[in-house]
Amino acid sequence: MKPLIGICANYLSDDAIGVEVGIGAVQQEWQLLADDYIVAIERAGGVPVILPITKDLETLTPLLQKLDGILFSGGSDIDPNYYGEYPRFGLGLIEPRRDDHEVKLAQKILFETPLPVLGICRGMQLLNVATGGTLYQDLESQKPEGMNHSVSKALRHHPFHPVKIEKGSTLYTIYETEEIGVNSFHHQAVKELGKGFKASMTAPDGIVEGIEWDQDRFVVAVQWHPEMMEGPLASIRPIFNAFVQECKVAANQIHIKADTAEIIA
Repeated sequence: MKPLIGICANYLSDDAIGVEVGIGAVQQEWQLLADDYIVAIERAGGVPVILPITKDLETLTPLLQKLDGILFSGGSDIDPNYYGEYPRFGLGLIEPRRDDHEVKLAQKILFETPLPVLGICRGMQLLNVATGGTLYQDLESQKPEGMNHSVSKALRHHPFHPVKIEKGSTLYTIYETEEIGVNSFHHQAVKELGKGFKASMTAPDGIVEGIEWDQDRFVVAVQWHPEMMEGPLASIRPIFNAFVQECKVAANQIHIKADTAEIIA
């Protein structure tokens, strides 16, 4: 059976996306997701399920109980109030409704379930913040000596810089190499690691490009966008194959426990 994998939707309070293409109205808010995420999970053998942002997290409980894994997707900046800072110059668009929903969701998934987790770009930052970590609000102003990590006009699959992968890490097991090339579309980054996380992938300027939980569980996140690369560059796909495989294992374990409970009952 293919695993059901929830992918967090993006959220926009700006009505431009609907008004400009003629499918929405003025002052209409949107929840949406880039197709790359759907395609990547499907190619790896999973069943993608878009998770909406709800006003009450408990609304999702019946759905979360059926999922075999969660992917926290990219998107807008995270409100620095969540990690004890005031806004700095360079902070971009924030969506408070999404922040509130996803911080609670991440904490619920991490601390109350055994589900495998994959975070991408904002998703990595979110997992870090949800566990007590902090972020650079804007790399250009806070780390001007570093490279440009926000190459917005680049082809989405183009590898702009290499990243070093720590030996012995989950990401090293996935890619079986100490270095790969990645794309770069972020202006925020992990500063102080959240509790339980370790850095396992770094850029040449020292910016953290991948983290994972230091526990016997698949909780892996990357700062770059593998979903944009895995089509043209099959060498990037192993992260999705590994994630979906972990979700299959989790699904089988859940089914075994359910069958055992039924027999005992």
